Amino acid sequence: MTALLNILAVTNYADPWVTWVSSGMIFTVVFLVILAVFGERGEVHLSPQRQAAIFAGHADRKTLFENSIVAPILWLCLTIATSLNMPRAKESLRKTLVSAGSPNFFTPEEYIALSLFHGFTAGVLLNLFAAVMTGSFSMLIFLIGVVIGTGISVYSIGEQATVRLRSITRQMPYSLDLISLAMGSGATFTEAIGAVVRDASMDTDQAAALNTEFRALMSEMDLGHTRREALENLARRVPLSSVQAIVASIMQAEELGTPLADVLHDQATTLRLERSVRAENLAASASMKILIPCLLLAVAVILTVFGPSIISIARNGLFG
Repeated sequence: MTALLNILAVTNYADPWVTWVSSGMIFTVVFLVILAVFGERGEVHLSPQRQAAIFAGHADRKTLFENSIVAPILWLCLTIATSLNMPRAKESLRKTLVSAGSPNFFTPEEYIALSLFHGFTAGVLLNLFAAVMTGSFSMLIFLIGVVIGTGISVYSIGEQATVRLRSITRQMPYSLDLISLAMGSGATFTEAIGAVVRDASMDTDQAAALNTEFRALMSEMDLGHTRREALENLARRVPLSSVQAIVASIMQAEELGTPLADVLHDQATTLRLERSVRAENLAASASMKILIPCLLLAVAVILTVFGPSIISIARNGLFG
């Protein structure tokens, strides 16, 4: 520690480039010491989905992990992410990734590593900007950039999951109506879902997420899973109370022998009613939320109109 302080004392009067290099070396040494003392070694490997995608040669599965330039840094970040003992946080991130549609089949450790890389990049860029403006390197600014970059990366996946689940909620009633109509015409449950997925009019941005889940449902049944297992997997992939209620209703209808088309139609009607009630509640709360801005605007207008008169009266008196 004394040696580090001596280096800092010397570099305070040295060239700025020497300060930057020495500060970077000090940060690297401290980081490696902390990692060696508190880190736990873990097995770092690619997920089976990623290995299968790379083996199949899918170009859309190529990520920064396969980039030869930044791969060494990402693998170091992946080692750190694997060593982190945060089972609850990783499980929560895993559910968020599944809700977001499993982008590039990232595992929680891989996405944490990617977030750390984004944070490191943001820290370096922010520090370079600060160095150009002030002419000095600041470890605090670097750490602030790391926190901001990592936080934005984690927030973005959460926002992506929220938007995707919202689109599924909006599209579900219409898809259930089409499935119930197809089953009423004599199609089986699987055939009805296939018809909905193949319908060109349903291939919109809003319906894409739900159609993807329906395709996964059909693929699981084609691979030998029972309908019950495939539906339970659907409920786990889409953590919405409405989807869980639909899956429970379908299973109950199969056990009791209730016509499945009628059950799906009733579920679609219920979802529409819930959406209408939710819209009414939001409209009612919006009137209360807009009241305060309106009052502030009214006060601002009154002060603008009568402000000079009030100031004049305060200075000269009422009859001055």
